[in-house]
Amino acid sequence: MEAHVTSQSQPFRLRQRMEEAEVFHGQEVRADLPNVRVTALAGSGEGQALFCNIGRIRVREVLQRGDDCPLPTNVMLQGLEVPIAGTYDVFNARVSSNGDIELVVDEKTWLAPAVNRNGFDGSYTFS
Repeated sequence: MEAHVTSQSQPFRLRQRMEEAEVFHGQEVRADLPNVRVTALAGSGEGQALFCNIGRIRVREVLQRGDDCPLPTNVMLQGLEVPIAGTYDVFNARVSSNGDIELVVDEKTWLAPAVNRNGFDGSYTFS
C-alpha cells in the first residue's frame, strides 16, 4: 500500500520536528523519521501517512545547505510503500525543503515497524 499526504496527515507536525532538528529552508538531508503512521484509505489500495505522533528527527547527512527563510508548509510524500497499515520508523529518507517539504523514500531508505516501550504499536498480528 502506497501512502500519501492527506488533509488529516498533520504536516505541521513534520514541519515542527524539522525545525527542532534544525533543518533549514532549501536544505536537503538524509534523516531518520520515527513513528510515521500509515492507515488504509477506505475503498482503495492506498494509504495515508499521519505525522501526528512523529518522533524527533535525526539528521544523518546534509546533502545541500539551506538558508534562513521559513520552511514551506506543504508536504509531498514519494515512495512510502508498506505491506500493512501500522506505525513505521523511516530510516535514511531524503528530505528537502524548497518550495514544498519533500519526503522521499528511495533505494537508500529502509523501514521498520515502530516499537514503543511496551513492544510493537499493537497494529501488528504475529503468528
